[in-house]
Amino acid sequence: MMRVLRCLFAWFVPVLVIGLAACSNGRGSLDDGGGGGGTGTGEQQPPAKVTIGGTVAGLGGSGLVLQNDGADDLSVTANGTFTFKTSVDAGTPYNIMVLAQSTAPSQFCSIANAAGTAASNVTSVAVTCSTGSFSVGGTVAGLAGSGLVLRNNGGDDLSIASNGSFTFATELASGSAFAVSVATQPTRPAQTCTIADASGTIGGADVRTVKVSCATNSYTINGAVSGLQGSGLVLQNNGGDDIGVQTDGGFAFPTKIPSGSGYSVTVKTQPSGPSQACSVQSGSGIVADHDVVDIVITCALRQFTVGGTITNLRGTGMVIANNGGDRFNPTADGPFTFPTAVLSGSTYNVTVTNPPILPLQRCEVTNGSGTVTEANVTNIEISCRNFGLGVGGTVSGLQSPGLELQSNGEKLPIAANGKFMLPSSLPEGSPYDVTVATQPANQVCRVANGRGVAANVDVASVAVTCKRAE
Repeated sequence: MMRVLRCLFAWFVPVLVIGLAACSNGRGSLDDGGGGGGTGTGEQQPPAKVTIGGTVAGLGGSGLVLQNDGADDLSVTANGTFTFKTSVDAGTPYNIMVLAQSTAPSQFCSIANAAGTAASNVTSVAVTCSTGSFSVGGTVAGLAGSGLVLRNNGGDDLSIASNGSFTFATELASGSAFAVSVATQPTRPAQTCTIADASGTIGGADVRTVKVSCATNSYTINGAVSGLQGSGLVLQNNGGDDIGVQTDGGFAFPTKIPSGSGYSVTVKTQPSGPSQACSVQSGSGIVADHDVVDIVITCALRQFTVGGTITNLRGTGMVIANNGGDRFNPTADGPFTFPTAVLSGSTYNVTVTNPPILPLQRCEVTNGSGTVTEANVTNIEISCRNFGLGVGGTVSGLQSPGLELQSNGEKLPIAANGKFMLPSSLPEGSPYDVTVATQPANQVCRVANGRGVAANVDVASVAVTCKRAE
């Protein structure tokens, strides 16, 4: 029985295959129409569905949106593979584009193999994203000096020569931090530059909001005073900004001077009580980049002359003195001034040490003593009048000390050759008798014309001749 079944099966399968082939219309379906010219009634199979996708690389931000053929938007949040949600018929064209670029950081995404015909599932679309780089810059205002250097993130130094816009050379990737600082402040004049909006994070565009503002530095004008004894000293700078100085030591003007500007310190009012003259050393210049500290004010007592007026001087040989020294030999009426000036606050005392002779006169001093204050002394008055008749003459040949002359009991030491006059005058008509009271050492002196009567004028004819003793 089993053998019969196997035979039937072996015969049935080939017959069935041949029969199906005979019924086929050549398009893979049965044709149940009649012969020649008949229309078929069989259904065509729909096309297969395929997907569109690919890969994303380099994505660092968010917000990337892809689009296929103007529709079917797809948000992509990470690197890797992607597939559009809507499948398409096999054989349909596709065209992939970036609808929205990635931000935070700002990126630019490009597409390779973006277009074609989807014969089967598409996986070859390649999206590559790169982070954008942007420059950092801003504006500078108020710059007057030179040497300003800005710095970004500790480097990328940028020298700034003038006001206006600036841009660092090195661009930074979106999402990176920036921090602008002043590496070197400007000088000549010295300035301090500050920065507003100096730091932040790079977004999707160049940074142009950094603001650098520069202001010129101002400095104090200082110095020191020495030798001050009086009061009322007033200093000024540049014709103003007056300050009073009471004691030795440091001083500072209240108004600061900008770097690059000039200063000029002068004495507006000299001190008095006692009167002094104060001078200024290193008092002018140009302010650099620090306080001025080297100005020196040196005060010294002022000196004034002592003098006055002589009236009715007729004789010769008059000698006057101030404070026992500073001798002066006036020869005529009129003003006189001692050669040595006297410090303010010092005393003076004028006397007649030698009265005039030929004729002998007595001279009296008025206002002769006091204290020098703030001006020259000019009010001393010396008034002379004749005081009898003098007796005198000349000495010659004197070589040794010790000679003394006498007349009417009055002695006069003689120290040198030349004119002499006995200190006391005689009333007109009085006799005189000049003799040698004491001879000089190792010499003998004789008097000629030593006797007579004083009449009308001083006697000047007495002649004393000295020679070596034998």
